[in-house]
Parts: sequence; C-alpha cells; structure tokens
Amino acid sequence: MSQIYGIGADITQISRIAATLARRKGRLAEKVLGPEEMAVYHARGARNENRSLAFLATRFAAKEACSKALDLGMRWPMSWRYAQILNLPSGKPYIKLSGELGQWARVRGIELQVSVSDEKDYVVAYVIATTAAVTQGTASAQPNKDNASDE
Repeated sequence: MSQIYGIGADITQISRIAATLARRKGRLAEKVLGPEEMAVYHARGARNENRSLAFLATRFAAKEACSKALDLGMRWPMSWRYAQILNLPSGKPYIKLSGELGQWARVRGIELQVSVSDEKDYVVAYVIATTAAVTQGTASAQPNKDNASDE
C-alpha cells in the first residue's frame, strides 16, 4: 500500500506556448524536452505542426504538475529535461526521471502517475506522487489513533 506524497496540476494555454516558441525560435522545445521526447516532437511536427505544438504543451504542463507534486517547484533537483513524459505502447503516459532528479526520487521511494489531456485551446496535466506506506514499528512524526496509547 502506498501513501500520497503530493499532487500537482497544471493547465496551459496552447497559444502561450506557440507565442513563446515563435519568440524563442524553437529553443523552448530544446529547453523543456528530453532526448526521447524531442524525437517524438520532431516526428509529430513532420506530420502536422499542430500535433507537435500540442505535444510540447502537454509535456510543459505535465512537468509543471510534476514539480508541484514533488513539492520542488522548478528548482534543484527538478529540471525540465530530467522529467520526460513518455508513453507506453498502450498510449498511457508515464514519467521517466533521470539525472539528479531521478536519484532524488529513488532515495525517497517516490513513484509518479500522470494524466494529460488536450483540447483546442488548452492542455491539462495531473501528477500524483506516492511513497511506500509507513509500516508499524517505523518512526512517525504524528501518532495515529490506531497505534496511539490510551494511557
């Protein structure tokens, strides 16, 4: 059984991502996307520019939500490129952590679940971070009623 470490949500307006992408001449994608995401981004862009834009926006939102679920914000060890939002063959998204962020999460036993959705103007992402449940006999900051003494 696991317990919730944190929950993060983000909604992103696709037109804001498009404007930033145009202003930065494509460098936004290089800043936000990891190597595996970048390959998907380019493949989608080759077929349809709108699909690559929605892909970038969902990844941006999911990484923002991830930073909130981990209670880090966009500061060390959180890094845009250390959290890649990839898809299983079934299409289900998952977060692949690497670098210092991956190590930070492994030490804490944190696992992540992500959900993303996009529509014409907006994308939304939710991330739930969980850890293994504290078992009886381990140190706890707050006693609960199940193991508190009546004395």
